[in-house]
Amino acid sequence: MKTKFFLYSVFFLLINFNLFADDIEIYADNIKILDNNKIIKSINTKATIKEKKLFIEGNNSVYDKNKQEISLSGDVIFSDKIKNLKINSEEAIYNQIIDTLTTKGVTKIIIENKYEILSKNMFYDRVSQDIFSNYETTIYDNQGNIYNMEDSFKLNLNTEVISSKKVNVIDNKNNIYFFENSKIDLINKEILGKELKIEFVDNYFGNSDNDPILKGRAATSNNKETKIYKTVFTTCNTENKTCPGWQLETEEFTHDKIKKTFNYKNSWLKIFDRNIFYFPFFSHPDPSVKRKSGFLPATYGSSNNYGSWVNIPYFKAIDLDKDFTFKPRLYLDDKFILQSEYRQAFENSNLIADFSYNNDGKNTNSHFFTKSNGKTKKGSEYEFKYQSVSNDEYLKLHNLSNSSNIINNESLLTSELSFKKRIDDDTFLKSNFIVYEDLSIRDSDRYRYILPNFDFNKKVNIDKIYNGNFFFNSSGYQQNFNTNNYEAIITNDFLFNSNNFISKNGVKNNYQFLIKHDNSFTSTPTDDKDSTDLYQSILFRSELPLIKKTDSFNNYLKPIFVTRYSPNNSKNIADKDLRLTYDNIFSLNRIGSNRNVEEGGSISLGIEYDIDDKQNNNILNFKLANSISDKKRNNLPRKTKLDQKRSDIVGKLKLKPIQQLDFNYNFSYDRDFKNSNYQSISTNLDFGNLQSNFNYLSEDNEIGNAETISNSTSYNLNDENIIKFNATKNLKTDFTEFYKFTYQYKTDCLIASIDYNKKFYKDGNIQPDKSLLFYLKFIPFAELRPQATEFK
Repeated sequence: MKTKFFLYSVFFLLINFNLFADDIEIYADNIKILDNNKIIKSINTKATIKEKKLFIEGNNSVYDKNKQEISLSGDVIFSDKIKNLKINSEEAIYNQIIDTLTTKGVTKIIIENKYEILSKNMFYDRVSQDIFSNYETTIYDNQGNIYNMEDSFKLNLNTEVISSKKVNVIDNKNNIYFFENSKIDLINKEILGKELKIEFVDNYFGNSDNDPILKGRAATSNNKETKIYKTVFTTCNTENKTCPGWQLETEEFTHDKIKKTFNYKNSWLKIFDRNIFYFPFFSHPDPSVKRKSGFLPATYGSSNNYGSWVNIPYFKAIDLDKDFTFKPRLYLDDKFILQSEYRQAFENSNLIADFSYNNDGKNTNSHFFTKSNGKTKKGSEYEFKYQSVSNDEYLKLHNLSNSSNIINNESLLTSELSFKKRIDDDTFLKSNFIVYEDLSIRDSDRYRYILPNFDFNKKVNIDKIYNGNFFFNSSGYQQNFNTNNYEAIITNDFLFNSNNFISKNGVKNNYQFLIKHDNSFTSTPTDDKDSTDLYQSILFRSELPLIKKTDSFNNYLKPIFVTRYSPNNSKNIADKDLRLTYDNIFSLNRIGSNRNVEEGGSISLGIEYDIDDKQNNNILNFKLANSISDKKRNNLPRKTKLDQKRSDIVGKLKLKPIQQLDFNYNFSYDRDFKNSNYQSISTNLDFGNLQSNFNYLSEDNEIGNAETISNSTSYNLNDENIIKFNATKNLKTDFTEFYKFTYQYKTDCLIASIDYNKKFYKDGNIQPDKSLLFYLKFIPFAELRPQATEFK
């Protein structure tokens, strides 16, 4: 039975007991009065102190009249309505005289739904409004920040300031801040402390392999800025290392939270614990900023033509959708290049433009490159390029392709407008208008205009009874070239591809039938020619897949038979630079012409042999083929040997006897195997730390006259050090064209490399040279990448 006790009157009349607490109301079960009415024990107690706006409850309670103290245990709740504070604990003692609450065991405090405090054995002084504990305490705020006090803490509810000897703060981005002797202002989010250590999230600066840490002797932090004194900062992972690859020692570090920048005053950059560079002041955006105006890392270099130079680029974020990079290159002899790159993003397109102005002491030079691509509202894709330069050798001499994202060729300028449109799932159209300018040619023959060039493809739906697919293609262009030459071409293809059909004896068959209609008009200063040609060609292919299984391997053998026929004569393409390979010998258009077909009849015979292990790893792949014609065809490309009754024997071999080695061999031999016309050999070795690739190429007789060998080798000395070597040699002339030696040191935060290059070939004004390039990159921030320094 629950009894309500009004201690100020009713309880005194019934049991002659005065609590001297005329503002307490208690509700309880199973009340026991002990020790001459001085002790009251009860179960399921709820007590209210209206004047102080306190509410207390617990499973068990003991009230001591003399001490005016109530002790509770089991699911204790203490609510302070004035401070909007609620305390949950295992046990608690509230003293009415001194107005304090002491908890025992695990304690949880919720303050105005802004903070949640977890600790044990806490003390709450309602007079001074202090909460403190000598045990580890954690505070969670409603912004996702976590404050961990390691040994003791004190919180004043009036000022909302925390004092602690050792505290770590985990912000809402999971960065961890360690302080000693700190004060934390929860209202203003200000922190004052000594011996600061910040452990950023590993990928906070964009690299998940980093372990970024910042340490300082003293720090202050608020909503506007964090300022740290005597700072050491690095992103390097120092696990199992005596020192980081790099670190920055700064007298004063400031994180401007409004401008979102990191600012450093009087800083030394140390590499492997040695002072390398001094910076009186520098700054960079914090990781929350993707685009921020400011200077970019400088580069420096030298050349035989213009001497040493330095480039100090400046990035300007104009708006959310546009930015600009100014890249001035200053030479020591007062020459300069003012190069700039402008970028803008539109709703459905992007624009980039690169331009420069140069003064070399005698002349002025300039270039302008721009590129735009995007989509129209109707789904068409387009691209526009414009390229111009005032001096033919300007791009090469200054090697401007290294400082631009859109200069891809320093000898050939291409201006183009192109469109692509997928009309439906079976129909596609593309077209372009192109102007080429060859800078290596001095007169008007340098220009080639192709206006327009188009290609239309459509898959025509036909009835299933035809057992195949029908395709229509129309392509063409008109061009002006070599000053007074003109050519216009339109070609229409009608192609039928049959489905595969298998005979009773297991032979797989299919066929292709092509009708080609070619229209052309050419005009030269001495002659005009107009022609219309109609070609037909049919190809029939049969192959017989065979398999033999053993305990260790699966053996596959596939003979291939292809016959083709065209009643038409081919245009004369005897001088066409085309090589017959195993990859194209069975194709319908193996002469590589969109305006022509292979004349006459021929048979191509081939065989493929494979060995796979039981895990389906290919051990051996060998392919061999030859083409036989009814007579010589002088119009066909001589290099392919299709002009002869029998072509070269072509093939390829791939061998992988072990996981660490693979061998590839492509070849073309005379019909009697007496001479090799083409050989390409490549070998790849991979033994973990050691990787090497060898390439050999030989072209003889009608195919060419070249023989080269190249090698690329890398050796990992350990997880951080690697050596690389590359070389190419012309065996015909016993001439080494190029070699490069690289040593690289690479960690999660630092890449340092030394490249030694030697070039033996000459290209216009670019002379053979030797160069040494030193490259240093601080991940994820800046890099020092000087241009290769030439020396004799």
